[in-house]
Amino acid sequence: PPQMRQQIIGPNVPLYILYGAFLSLVFSSFFAYIRDRLDNVYHSQEEVTKDLNLVNLGSIPHVDFFKGVREDKRFILDFINEDMVNDNNQIKKANYQRFFYQEAFRNLITSIGFLESDKKIKSISLTSSLPSEGKSLINVLLAKTYSELDKKVLLIDADMRKPQLHTRLGLNNLVGLSNILTDNSLELKNVIQSVKGFDNWDVITAGLKPPDPTRILSSDRMNKIIESLISLKKYDIILFDTPPVLGLADSALIAKKTDGMILLVSLDKVPKSLPKESISRIESSGAKLLGLVTNSIMPQKKLLFNYGGYVETEYGVNAVYNNYIDDEDNETSNFENEKESLKARIKKQLNNFLNWIDK
Repeated sequence: PPQMRQQIIGPNVPLYILYGAFLSLVFSSFFAYIRDRLDNVYHSQEEVTKDLNLVNLGSIPHVDFFKGVREDKRFILDFINEDMVNDNNQIKKANYQRFFYQEAFRNLITSIGFLESDKKIKSISLTSSLPSEGKSLINVLLAKTYSELDKKVLLIDADMRKPQLHTRLGLNNLVGLSNILTDNSLELKNVIQSVKGFDNWDVITAGLKPPDPTRILSSDRMNKIIESLISLKKYDIILFDTPPVLGLADSALIAKKTDGMILLVSLDKVPKSLPKESISRIESSGAKLLGLVTNSIMPQKKLLFNYGGYVETEYGVNAVYNNYIDDEDNETSNFENEKESLKARIKKQLNNFLNWIDK
């Protein structure tokens, strides 16, 4: 008659577990390699600093209001536009974001101040590797922050190929930098414009588009103008908005005439090879590279220090910071305290899991 064996023939669980572990390791390594090869942009300021081995002077958070300002050619000094007035949640969110971008620029100014060891920095040029990284926007907000800190600032649009500052600030561009470089009869006072509502903020727009910007930027006249502006001792800082450093000689020429250059690196946008190439280009030109500034193009979750621990939040803001944010209606504290929906909790846990996988 049939008999049953005392030992199980199959399934061989330990062997199958070994097979599964081996196949999981092979496939996960393969997909990790593929993802790493396809994902060639920076995702965090820590990654930028570690890879480029340069000082990170500051990190600018993503602000929804500034999305599309280049394409829409919007005036950006009014942080909350009329469309937000009737939406309390949008106004509260805008107030939070304004608080954090203001603090980010104040930290950037503090970092620049710490660079003044041997020589006081009076003139800075800001550039990027590619167009549309937010360079002009960063320059405008940096100049605005300087003026709000009671510093006299002059912002010069040295991008004569695609000038942006006059559009962003609502100024005319009839007479500017190109005009004073090509017309010796013009005086500096004739091209300097004041920004409405800001007593400490002056601007020199790009002016009429010249046929050869590189030639006039490298002229002795450019050197004399910068020396004249510094010798006036009227301005605490002079900022130059320059074209992208790759493919154009303009930025390197201007940087040689200033006290240093800052390279803007946009997260989730610029291939990793381009900032390295930009750094090499700046250093080979003889210009002084002061450091990096990272700019968040996409919304990112941040870890905020909560006096003893880090708290994760979607907008880079948490209820623990309510005491630091001014809000007339005193309802801001409820904005982040609202109970999360089940869908939001599931989405949050999914994002945490994906971040864990990436790490």
